[in-house]
Amino acid sequence: MTVVGHGLTQTRRDLALLAPFLPGTKVLFDFRGHGESERPGSDRYSMDHFASDVDSVAAAFGATCAAGTSLGAGASLRLLCDRPDRFEKLVVILPARLKPDARSGLLRLADLLEAQAVEEVAEIVIAEEEATGRFDGFPASKEVRRQSILAMNRDGIPPAIRGCIDDPPIRDPEPIRRVTASALVIAQEGDPVHDAEVARELTAMLPRAELVLFPDRFSLIREIPAVVAKVSAFLAGRSPSPPAPLDGERT
Repeated sequence: MTVVGHGLTQTRRDLALLAPFLPGTKVLFDFRGHGESERPGSDRYSMDHFASDVDSVAAAFGATCAAGTSLGAGASLRLLCDRPDRFEKLVVILPARLKPDARSGLLRLADLLEAQAVEEVAEIVIAEEEATGRFDGFPASKEVRRQSILAMNRDGIPPAIRGCIDDPPIRDPEPIRRVTASALVIAQEGDPVHDAEVARELTAMLPRAELVLFPDRFSLIREIPAVVAKVSAFLAGRSPSPPAPLDGERT
């Protein structure tokens, strides 16, 4: 059984393209402050709190594997820093270490959600991100982004952003080097938020990790079948049989 965690500002529904095709039973949930979960006080959104969410859901359902994107990956890694034998398998998709521009963008999003209706926030953010060329390589991602913003709640997301944005999942590399789980790390080059170098460093720290690195910032949304094939093969413990290899893909 695998517990699957979504990214910061997202919900479990953002994993709808990935989760149904993974082997075995999957447990999807909304982190605190996200989706349909509770909105605790503003001082309860540290990475340790998000790690506790992962641990609580995994314990409730007896999950022995963990998978997550961005925040979901970070929360699982923070949990493993304290309990390196917590999971048998780990899937880390788009591990993040925020650059100044990405940090500023998230804090601006938090401010906008507190000051504007969510529909207005979507229009403002989409216009700003479109001006930077964010959607040029994959125009369909613009509507995906719009729907993601419209699904955000205004009372939970701002404190969630501020609570964990300066609380990196791994404070000290030594505990991560004691993790017993086999791990699959997936990243993409050129991602403005999820720097591929973070994935390389994480793969080097984890004792039993494989890195799958896609060639550009739109790869994961464009190549969902390839991502699903690799994650499914890893969790099932078999050799993958993905679609035709992608130009520039490295492992």
